[in-house]
Amino acid sequence: MERADIFAAKTLTIELSSQIYEALIAEVKATGKTESQLVEQGLENIFKLSGDRLTSLDQLSIIETTLEIKLKQYIDKLFAEQQLAPAQLKPNPTIESPSDRALDLFPQKIMPLPTIRALQVGDRVLVLEPDSPYYMAKLLVVRTSLIRATVETDTGEKTFLKRDLRFVNSES
Repeated sequence: MERADIFAAKTLTIELSSQIYEALIAEVKATGKTESQLVEQGLENIFKLSGDRLTSLDQLSIIETTLEIKLKQYIDKLFAEQQLAPAQLKPNPTIESPSDRALDLFPQKIMPLPTIRALQVGDRVLVLEPDSPYYMAKLLVVRTSLIRATVETDTGEKTFLKRDLRFVNSES
């Protein structure tokens, strides 16, 4: 153990179960390090003292980004399959139920489906206040991801889940 703080090193005697000791010896043979070095490395990892270990926030950020990418790929795949599906489906004119004929006698208004589009940079949105059914002022979107959007506020940029945002038409 050649380190600058060799004089500050302390001695510790520990008792290990036979399983842990056998695993430690196997790791010593595999890596070429000493038992002391491996135990010290394990304790550093437990107490997060080593500088090369990622913090839990970094790990969560990496996991979130990876999941967003996979979710976007999955949604794109489903969307592509859905685009192909209507072309493959053909109505069967020979099967007609009595209720279908009754509907033909009373034409109903067919409401148009609202247009759904992805939230984009430059859109104006209302942000849902926490623990309240009311929305805050209109804010400008400056960044978006699959499930989050960042808006510009008086105090700086803040990130919200898209489900807490309400799109505001630019004509309004």
